[in-house]
Formats: sequence, structure tokens, C-alpha cells
Amino acid sequence: MPASHHDQLSFRKAEIEEMDWAYLLFKEGLQQYIAQTWGWNELFQRHSFLANLPASSFVIITRNSEDVGGYCLKHKTDHLYLEMLLLTAPAQRQGIGTHVMNLLIDQANHEDLPIRLSVLRNNPAHLFYRRLGFDVVAEDNFRYEMSLQGT
Repeated sequence: MPASHHDQLSFRKAEIEEMDWAYLLFKEGLQQYIAQTWGWNELFQRHSFLANLPASSFVIITRNSEDVGGYCLKHKTDHLYLEMLLLTAPAQRQGIGTHVMNLLIDQANHEDLPIRLSVLRNNPAHLFYRRLGFDVVAEDNFRYEMSLQGT
């Protein structure tokens, strides 16, 4: 069922101790796609995740007082870069990702900046981003680079 006005979404900066949960969420959601593409090395993935996504830049998404996901949006000179958007399996296909992305798109429009992101080609999330209006602006054998220009 899509997120409704009865569902209370809230956002907070992650605390350092929450990054273990965030890593498990990353692993749950992306391990199969990363493993199919490059193989999975647990130590490398954990180190890379924690190095690239410090708690100070990770936002926890909460619905009705339950942590259901998180994202990392980085401000670059000429664009916003969505480093990661993760949702727990039960929170997927509930309209939460679309709601969060619409908020981020509104923020980008307010700042008059495009949003860019990278997604593995074998990850069906690229279809989600296309539905939101993102275009593929570059690609290689492994990933799509996508962008959404502001309105």
C-alpha cells in the first residue's frame, strides 16, 4: 500500500552507532547486484561504505517511529549527488522512495541544481529513477550515470 497521510515520515541525521544498521541495509539491498557485477568482498564493501558514507552525511528515514531506510545526498559545486538511497525490504514499493525523491527533487529545484546519481545496470532501481524523470547521461559496462535537471 502506498505511503498515505496516515504514515508519518521523518528524517534525522544518523548517529555513528547507527551506521552498522545502515551497512546491513546496504548489504541487504545491493549485495546481489554488486556480487553479480564484481563479486562481493565483505571487508572491502564494509570499509568502502563507512569511508564514503560517514554518519554526518547519512539521513535516516523513519515511518511511524520505525527506521525504514536512509539516504546520502552530497552537495557538489554544480549539482547534488545522491550517493545512496536505501529502504528496508518491507518499506519498498510503499511510495516511500518516491516521496523521499520528490522531496530531494524539490530541494534541488529550490537550489537550482540538477541531481545526479549512479546505479548499477543490473539493479532495477534504474527503472525507478527513469520513472521520476532521470535521464541516462553516461554509461559503462557496469553502471548508468543519471541526471535530473531542475524545472
